[in-house]
Amino acid sequence: MTRKPMSIPFSVAATPANLAQLHQLLDAGQALSSTYRGRLSNHLPMAQQALLALGASAERLQQFTDAQRAVLPPQTPALDTPPAGPQDLGRPERDAAWRAHFASRMATLGAAEALREALALLLPGAGAIAFHGLIRSAHAVQAGHEGELAAGLAHWAAHFMPLPVQGQGPALELPDWVQTLRALPVPSAPPAGLIADRMWAWGAVPGFASVAGRLQRGPEALRELALLAARSYAASANFTVLHLLTASHAMAVLQPWWPTPELPPGFAAAAAAGLLASGAEPVWTAVSAPRRPWSALIQAACAQDDAHVIKLTHAAWALDRRWPDPAWRAAVERAIPV
Repeated sequence: MTRKPMSIPFSVAATPANLAQLHQLLDAGQALSSTYRGRLSNHLPMAQQALLALGASAERLQQFTDAQRAVLPPQTPALDTPPAGPQDLGRPERDAAWRAHFASRMATLGAAEALREALALLLPGAGAIAFHGLIRSAHAVQAGHEGELAAGLAHWAAHFMPLPVQGQGPALELPDWVQTLRALPVPSAPPAGLIADRMWAWGAVPGFASVAGRLQRGPEALRELALLAARSYAASANFTVLHLLTASHAMAVLQPWWPTPELPPGFAAAAAAGLLASGAEPVWTAVSAPRRPWSALIQAACAQDDAHVIKLTHAAWALDRRWPDPAWRAAVERAIPV
């Protein structure tokens, strides 16, 4: 499964990074842990692929890599333990075993079929570790790097977080669905820390499962969710909403391997929990035309040291190519002040 990185119609630097350089960096990155400082995700491989796609220079890609590697611990080596299986979902200490599992499945089935098999297993927990398993896997697909894909899927499996979803009652259009979600009772003791913890708390409130499953998950559902995230982020700069936007892009990348044509219910449930955990006011109206062109925003993003800004720019730029709308550029403008 090889996907050529997208190219932009202008040059950010005289000597751009190339796919061979990215693959060398991703090879080296396999020695790094998927998490650091407890339960924070390693963003380096995701940002590396995004920088390449955005046209960053080879020097900039190497500079960013060197700075990020300095804070990342080494990957725990795989021990002589049983192969990973469904009983190991949601067990971070089994990350290395999951990497070995997905690498083995790719060797047996080929990357495309192994990915299809993995998504059927993992999409019910799409929000795992604040969507980062999903997002890292999508960046790996875009990079065309099987070792990195195994690492992304392992990160997802090791932090698997299925949220309850029942789908009782008639399907709701997105605005009605969001309104119904926002009428749910607030968690009795909502955690103030990590995004994933807040999502989990919302998933446990009475009524969440039945409402989360009622989103109309037709052909336009992903586009509408992604646009809601872009417009809401442009209005608020809410950090949790940023993750919903980049996760929506990841779902678009992985769509050819979804188990069914409609939006997977696991992602709908994760999006519901993410929206509620954000506390952001949903924005439905179209945004005004952004002032800066993509060329200026992309050049500014490539100079950023914040992996989230780099990934947001890459996701929004790619989504604008798929579903043109000023909201994508407005979101990036909010993330990169003049």
